[in-house]
Amino acid sequence: MKIVGLAAGRKNGNSELLMKHAMLTMREQLDLEFTIIRLSDLDIEHCSGCESCMKTLISGGDGCCVKKQDDLSWLLEELKDADGLIVAAPIYDLLPSGNLITLLNRALGVGKEYREMCRAQKKVCAAIAVGGSDWIDFTEPIMNLVLTNLSKDAIVIDRLVIGGYTAPAMVLLDDDLLSRAAQLGSNMVNALLNKQNAQYQGPKGVCPGCHCNVIVPQNGLDVTCAFCKSRGKISIKNDALVIDWDKQSVETHRFTKQGEVDHQADIASAHRRAFEGKDKIRERKEKYLAFEPVVKP
Repeated sequence: MKIVGLAAGRKNGNSELLMKHAMLTMREQLDLEFTIIRLSDLDIEHCSGCESCMKTLISGGDGCCVKKQDDLSWLLEELKDADGLIVAAPIYDLLPSGNLITLLNRALGVGKEYREMCRAQKKVCAAIAVGGSDWIDFTEPIMNLVLTNLSKDAIVIDRLVIGGYTAPAMVLLDDDLLSRAAQLGSNMVNALLNKQNAQYQGPKGVCPGCHCNVIVPQNGLDVTCAFCKSRGKISIKNDALVIDWDKQSVETHRFTKQGEVDHQADIASAHRRAFEGKDKIRERKEKYLAFEPVVKP
């Protein structure tokens, strides 16, 4: 079995070292093939927002990104037959590093064939992210999004998101943290050996579907999970905040197959509305095209 580690930070930085520690633990427990890919070694262009991938996907095409000159296609070839994926990243100002977000933006264009291959051979996935302080709160859902977009129907088995490690390799001072990374590796091994019954083993979050802790207030007492959009109602019981989650919305959240179908239907509806209003758009757009006080270095 093949395990790919995708490292978004500096070479042998804190997040990569914890990922390697997890991998070394896995190697002790199971005969595995390991590959580490550093995003700093790749040329991944920014998404230009051309919508080509989604337009072709919702119309029955391949859904692939039209940018073919960078390293995204190479990366997907490395990932497509992997049995497991660990993504490791540093945390900067509440979020994982920008190169990982650039990859995330391009992940919509992985293509229909890649999506179906991932679903046929579900990948066991985990995330590791390390920050220098407690400014880490938006990182966990973003890391989860990277895993689910790079590995459709992924079995997300664990997430380790931690702050307070400012200096390079500082994580090596913390035996408890190394033990936690080793546990992540063990959780990966157990899931690889029993994919059918594998369940999330990391810290339990508020949302029962994705274990995200970011909740969005809606009308009245209604709330949704910011990540998977599961729905619930909030209340206070015994001086504790309680959310009664809607079971159906948890089972069909936005990252399930049904959720993807619903998302594509929303996008298709928006494109139809734009097509129907194309003449008005063209007319109203003229004054903005004529206003170009743009400067460049």
